[in-house]
Amino acid sequence: MKIRIIITLLIITINYTFSQEKVIKSKGIETIKVDNTESGKVENGIYTCNKFDWSIKIPENYTITNVKEIQQLEEKGNSEIKKNIPKNTFIEKRIHLIGFNLNSKNTFSAGLNLLDKTKKVTLEEHKKTTTELLKKTFSKIENARFEFEVTDIKIGKYKFYKIKVDAYNKSNDQLVLTQIYYNSFVKNYLLGVLINYNNINEGKLLEENFINSMEK
Repeated sequence: MKIRIIITLLIITINYTFSQEKVIKSKGIETIKVDNTESGKVENGIYTCNKFDWSIKIPENYTITNVKEIQQLEEKGNSEIKKNIPKNTFIEKRIHLIGFNLNSKNTFSAGLNLLDKTKKVTLEEHKKTTTELLKKTFSKIENARFEFEVTDIKIGKYKFYKIKVDAYNKSNDQLVLTQIYYNSFVKNYLLGVLINYNNINEGKLLEENFINSMEK
């Protein structure tokens, strides 16, 4: 019997260098497509989701990340995850909503997973499983040290859990990258958001931009 696990995390192997991402300019109207279905649209620098009532501004100087690039990164992340979960575990496919970036180390990505109605999982259970999986996965990355901070937060009408991961170069203990994960149940979906940054001002901008979008 297969175990099904919902993964909304874009886990990037931290080797302190990222491949340059192709981008789509956020001017005008762009339709974001996943598997031939429309998840939303960008108009006048604002992404509006078709899956639930949500819209978010594309920050100035940021560009929309190419869907194929995000999917490639997710595949790499899933490969790392599979090393740390039972062989009979099935990773649920993620519906990409929107991603945008200033550069390869300051990025935002949001996606959905359809919840399995036959097997109810609480947000607390999902938080525990996700945290353990992240710690196990990241612990195997050489020359790196990670610090975790896990909290619960309510944004607008939604209850989220937040996982903040600071990644340090083990040789000189220098902070290299911060990843922040937000997860919440939204309608019949699990909403997952990942924010990456190596500039504290950009990290603050990305977090505030997301929080403001959920409080509307």
